[in-house]
Amino acid sequence: MTDRDVRHFLTKVCLVLNKHEVDYLVIGGAAVNYYGHSRMSGIEKSDSKMKADLDFWYRPTIGNFSKLIKALSELDVDTSDLKEIIFDPKRTFLKIPHSEFQTDFLPVMEGLGTYRECRSRAERVKIGDVVINVISYDDLIANKRSINRKMDQKDIDSLESIRKKK
Repeated sequence: MTDRDVRHFLTKVCLVLNKHEVDYLVIGGAAVNYYGHSRMSGIEKSDSKMKADLDFWYRPTIGNFSKLIKALSELDVDTSDLKEIIFDPKRTFLKIPHSEFQTDFLPVMEGLGTYRECRSRAERVKIGDVVINVISYDDLIANKRSINRKMDQKDIDSLESIRKKK
């Protein structure tokens, strides 16, 4: 799994999310990479093959969740069970396996304010013809400080070191 592969999967997903007008932010490892620390995003091994994990924070409303379900359906995800669940804006976390990668969709982010506040500070990035919304640097750092796993601390140290050099 290369950075190019991850970028391809990210743009593929974001293109479909944008088409269905899903309100989302790219978070996690893909956001860390955007801010300059190159690391694979939550790679997991499946059938002895590496899979990238792409993380998204979606605006937790029933309307946006419905758009997300339509987008996932276009990405060849069986959404029949998702159409039946009772949406909870604080608990409807989705972990979706795809053949070559995995997507996680979170309705809340630890250590941050509201989605709307964070969305207003997000970076808009264009990769090819696809516009991608990436969580702001400060919000990414605040979230990682709040979660405080070993991986998060490494990300913070690397990102702060990169920022000091600029």
